[in-house]
Amino acid sequence: MGVFVYVNDNGEFVKEFSDTEHTIRNKKQDEFILRKRKVETEFDLYNEEAGKFIWSYPDKIQYLIHSEEFTKSDLTMIFYLATYINGFGYITFDNNNVKMSKKDIQERLGISRNAFSNFFNKLVNHQILIPEEVGFKWDETYNFYGKTKGKAKPKMLVRTYVNQVRELYEAVKPDGKKKHSAVSLYPVFALVPYLHNSTNIVCKNPEVKNIEDIEYFNLKEITKLLVLNQTKKVSSGLSSLLLDGQTVFVKVTSKNETYFKLNPRIFWKGTTAPDKRLVAEFDMVDNNRKKRKCK
Repeated sequence: MGVFVYVNDNGEFVKEFSDTEHTIRNKKQDEFILRKRKVETEFDLYNEEAGKFIWSYPDKIQYLIHSEEFTKSDLTMIFYLATYINGFGYITFDNNNVKMSKKDIQERLGISRNAFSNFFNKLVNHQILIPEEVGFKWDETYNFYGKTKGKAKPKMLVRTYVNQVRELYEAVKPDGKKKHSAVSLYPVFALVPYLHNSTNIVCKNPEVKNIEDIEYFNLKEITKLLVLNQTKKVSSGLSSLLLDGQTVFVKVTSKNETYFKLNPRIFWKGTTAPDKRLVAEFDMVDNNRKKRKCK
C-alpha cells in the first residue's frame, strides 16, 4: 500500500491519500472525465425527454426486410409489439408487468382474427415470439429492454423510443379509423438500418465518421431499396408523416439532389445525445408548419 501526503506551498500538511482509497489524476485526466460526465448527463436528459426506449438490432431488421415470408405490414407490427417487452423479455402490459395472452396481443395490434393468426404463426415459427406456460417471451436478439451489458455493444444497436412508435401505430382520424396503415408506416422501420450514426441521414454507409463522406440514398434509391413502386408516392408519404404534430422525416433538397433525415426522437443510433442543431431542425419545420396553418 502506498501513502501520499499533500502539503501546501508553505510546506504545511493538508491531507493524506492512500492508493487503496483514492485515485490520483493529472489535469488532462480530470478534464477527460469531466467531459465524459457532461456527455453522459446530456444523453440522460435527452432520453428522459424522449422517453422510454427499447434496443433494436439493425441486422435483424434487414433480415426481416429481405425475408420472403414477412410482409411490410409484419415489420411494422413487429416493431409495435416489441415496445411491450419488459426487462425480463416478456410481452407485458405497462403498469403492472402482467403478461399478455394471445388474445391481448391481438387486441393491441387491432387486426382481424385471420390476419393475426397468420402473423402470430410466423412469429412463433421463427421463434421471435416464444410461448411459455404463462405468457410469451420475445427473442432478445431482435429487440430487448434494459441494460446492454452482456448482450451487445450500444453502437451495434438502435434506440427505439416506445411512446413515439406506439403513437404512430395507434394514431386515429377524427372518425376513429386508423390514421396510418401498417404498410404506410413500413418505410419508417425499414430505413432504420440505414441511419447515419450522428445525423440520422438515410444513407448507404451509416458508420462513416465524416459527414462529407456520407453517401445518402436519393428518392429513387429509397423506392428501390424498400421495393416500393411510385417514387412520387413514396416522397409524399415520407414527407407527410406526422407523429403527434412532429415531423417524422425531413426532406432536404439542393438543386437536383434530395436526401432524408429521420426524427431522432423516434430512432437514434448514436451513443451520445443528438446534436442540438439536428433536433432543432425538426422543431423548425414543425414550428413553421404550425404558423402557416394559423394564417
